[in-house]
This record gives sequence, structure tokens and C-alpha cells, in this order.
Amino acid sequence: MVLLTSILAGVMLLATQANGHGYMTDPAVTFLSSSTDNTQFIATIEASASKFSGTFSGSPADNTAAFTTAFESSSYTSLKELINALATVTVTDATLTCGSCDPDETSQPLPETYVEWSHSSTEGFTSSHEGPCEIWCDDVRVFQDNDCAADYTSAPAELPYDRDACLGSSTLTFYWLALHSSTWQVYINCAPLESTTSTGATSKYAVTGSSRAVVSTTNSTSVTPTATASTSSQSSGTTSTATLAPPTTTRPQQAHIPEHQLQLRRQPAQTPAALAPRTSGRRTEAGRLPQLSIPVRRGDSSLTLTATSKRPPARSHRAKARQMAAGATTPVG
Repeated sequence: MVLLTSILAGVMLLATQANGHGYMTDPAVTFLSSSTDNTQFIATIEASASKFSGTFSGSPADNTAAFTTAFESSSYTSLKELINALATVTVTDATLTCGSCDPDETSQPLPETYVEWSHSSTEGFTSSHEGPCEIWCDDVRVFQDNDCAADYTSAPAELPYDRDACLGSSTLTFYWLALHSSTWQVYINCAPLESTTSTGATSKYAVTGSSRAVVSTTNSTSVTPTATASTSSQSSGTTSTATLAPPTTTRPQQAHIPEHQLQLRRQPAQTPAALAPRTSGRRTEAGRLPQLSIPVRRGDSSLTLTATSKRPPARSHRAKARQMAAGATTPVG
């Protein structure tokens, strides 16, 4: 019975040690009340789910080398992106943004030089749990390494992050993926930060798409004359400006009619019947110069072109006889 009890105690101890492999100690974190093991991984990823080529059933070092090669050929730009896409949370109340940490804990000051990770007073990273880790301040990556357990062996592990790029951020988050088996273990811790003022510094670890890793370019094309239209894209930071020619309007040509031949009068257009000489009984009105009126349109107005003959009408024989009989010297008009 004593032997059985000892065996069970040993199994429980091994299980606890297998699950518990550290937490962030600077900046300090506070865990949710529901957390039963503050050092445990909070999610897993099956190697097969990654669709990565290579073998992940070898030694921790071999698995990490295979992962690094496959990751560099993948579409993922960061460990954070891969975890968000593939990880399955295995701990109650844990999330992929803060793990089992309380995001509403007391704000912490930014570490002066290093972010620290500890498992115990004598161990930082567990040496057998090789794999990549990253540190993010809000949406900017400020640290990355392909094999943190092998490259940072002090207790606590000291990770030299880009502090200046963290200024003005509200949360610092740590991600670690342990690759010692084909079931990859995901560790995530987060800490809210005390208020600081951004200096606009960029991080050498920043990945494409983060707000402080975008390079702005401006392209412009000029076309004379002067109407200008511009478009901008906030996500890409690209502004394009084009100078456009104003639209032109072609007016139809107007026919030119000499003024000494035509008299223009603005009046309603006349019907063809109105153009005929007026008659009274058997006699046509005499002494009146014949006129020809032609209705035309000019713009929005109706115009009538009136042509007057320069030649007077022929005098009747009877009028001529009366003139001769009277001895008149002035012709009848």
C-alpha cells in the first residue's frame, strides 16, 4: 500500500512538472482565480494541423530546426499569427490574448532592459522545451527568437526587447511554443502597462502589417491643366495624386449672314402661308416692297430672317396712263 501511494504521488508530481514550465516575472503578471497552475501551457497545436513539411517526432533540437525551416516557407509572418490561427485552448477561462493572466490587473512599469521568464529560482526556460518565442507591445512585435530555451539559459531568462518601441503601448504579451513533441504546447502571458509617451520609435523585430512597420510612399502624376483629385489608403500608407484636365464643351458653329442683306427680328416663327403677298379683291397691294421671312432657331430663341428686295415692284399700265394724262413729272411710287 505504501508502495502504491508512493507511485501515485510520483505520477502526480511528474504530471504537474510536465504541465508547468514557467510564467513572466517582469513585468509581473496576476493570474485569474480559476487558474490551478500558473506555469502551465494554455493551448496546444497538433503538428499535423500545421500542414508543415518535415518530421516533428525527433529530439527537441531537431523538431525546432524542422519547424524553423517549415515556418520560413509558410505564409505566417509571426508566431502570434500561427497561434491565433491553429491553437486549441485547453485550460478553463484561458484565452489566446492573455493566457490565464488577468488583463485587468494593476498596470506594470516597462522593464528597463529585459523581459524575464521564470520557472523557479534556478530555472528560466525548461531546457527540454525548445522552440520559438515572441514579445509584443500592443500590435508591434518587439522581440523574437527561434529557440528561446536553447539561446536564453539564465534563471530567470532575460529577453532583450525593444523598449523604445513599447513606449505608448497599453499591454505587453509573451508567446512561447514548446516543440519537444508532435503536440506543440502554447504558453501565453500578458501584463497591462503603466502610461508612457510614444517617441515613434520602430522595432527591428516588427513584422509587415504592424502599425509601426509601415513605410509610406507617395506617387504623383501631373496632367495639364489643373483640376486635382487625390486618393489615400491608410492601411498601406500610399497616397496617389493625379491632376486632371477639365472637361471641354464644343459649341456648334453659327452660320454667318451679312447684316446688309438680312434684318433679324425676334418673333414667333411664321407659317409658309404667312410668307405669301397679301391681296385685297382683285388687286395686290401695290407700292409695297415684297419681303421674304424665313423662321430659324438660334440657341433657345426663335428668330425670323426677313429679306427685302432692292428692286421696286412694276407700276401698273393704268397708273402710268393717269400720270401721263395729268402731266405729272413725279413717278407714282
